[in-house]
Amino acid sequence: MTAAALEVVTGFGLRNFSVSRVFRPASVDELASLVPRLAAGGARVVFRGSGRSYGDATTNPEGPVVDVSALRTIHGIDEAGVVRAEAGATFDDLWRFAVPRGYWPPIVPGTSFPTLGGAIAMNIHGKNGWHAGTIGEHVESLTVLDANGQRLVLGKGDPAIRSVISCWGSDRPIVEVSLKLRKIASGFVDVKAVPTRTLSEMLQLLDAEKERWEYLVGWLDCFPEGKSLGRGSVHLARYVNDPVGGLSVEEQLAQKGLGSKVPKGVLVAGLRAFTFDSGMRLVNLAKYLSHRLAGVVTYRQTLVAYSFLFDQMPGFRDIYRPGGFVQYQLFVPKEHAERVFTEAIRRQHAAGVFSYLGVLKRHRKDGFASGYVPDGYSLALDFPVTDRNASALITLCRGYDALLRECGGTNYKAKDCVDSLPRRFVQAKDGA
Repeated sequence: MTAAALEVVTGFGLRNFSVSRVFRPASVDELASLVPRLAAGGARVVFRGSGRSYGDATTNPEGPVVDVSALRTIHGIDEAGVVRAEAGATFDDLWRFAVPRGYWPPIVPGTSFPTLGGAIAMNIHGKNGWHAGTIGEHVESLTVLDANGQRLVLGKGDPAIRSVISCWGSDRPIVEVSLKLRKIASGFVDVKAVPTRTLSEMLQLLDAEKERWEYLVGWLDCFPEGKSLGRGSVHLARYVNDPVGGLSVEEQLAQKGLGSKVPKGVLVAGLRAFTFDSGMRLVNLAKYLSHRLAGVVTYRQTLVAYSFLFDQMPGFRDIYRPGGFVQYQLFVPKEHAERVFTEAIRRQHAAGVFSYLGVLKRHRKDGFASGYVPDGYSLALDFPVTDRNASALITLCRGYDALLRECGGTNYKAKDCVDSLPRRFVQAKDGA
């Protein structure tokens, strides 16, 4: 392991950063020897995977950052479909290993590059949150390091495992994961896209279809007001359970997105040309009208193409430079969802600060004491950050905090970083 150097460490949204000493152990043994040395120093230590948390979760202005992304060995999979892997393995590593063996991760994020250790520490959810819950429900065991660098194996029934799952910021780094995968007959899902005219219609559709489809996600346009507030489209998907192929890396990558056809620089430049309020209002309107004109559409996609949409647009976060962006995700109990989400969008209009992307999901309640998911819905909102909108954005998100407290909701700490914006609202030099 090379000596730690001072580096600029950013969140994925590019706005939050710290200047920290960064250690990069090359093995679990190196990490085990490093942990007690850092603990003896007394400073807070942050363990970082691939840096895909949007905000400040993997930055550390108070001490060192330990990058564990080199610990990515996948040891194997047993007959029950339980895979054993080091915590730095990414979902990209995992699906490439699992699909040719007839398996798929039980929960995946919207990009394949987060690490398993980070995903479990945050207890991530996916588009199949109603059926599959959060990733912590599929963990068979974890190996963590204590303050002395000793390995501790925590099994599924061990109460101590709940002090690790969904408890990001723990001083006990995860070094190995045993995760139960889903058996699949093919590498495809059948998808149904349905345009929706209002937020109310979208919420009702997601609830009505939740038992018939494995995956449910809605895109909504945050710009319209009045009767069109929350218009958008819903994408429903289920596994193709017939043996029709798709169980190879090559087949999974055959359905390539725009990023494979257009050079990254050209794609980013094209998107940046619309990355302002009136431009994104036009983009969202065009997207909605295309869904309305197409009507209800069904098609078949590979699991990778359906699951990892953001990977098909390399460099998408660069469109938000130089200011970066914030994603705030509201989790709201079912009975309050329409009222709270309607109010959340109305407050954007009042503040003159608009989310350029809104994503709606249906969830079941998670079973973790530190859990954040109710029986209800979540709404993820992407906001660009500029010198002009910073104060209004902070006020808006603080208002969202109050809305959530009032209805018994929560926000998602892998994305929210608004608490730290006032004292750390400084332009990051680069993305990590």
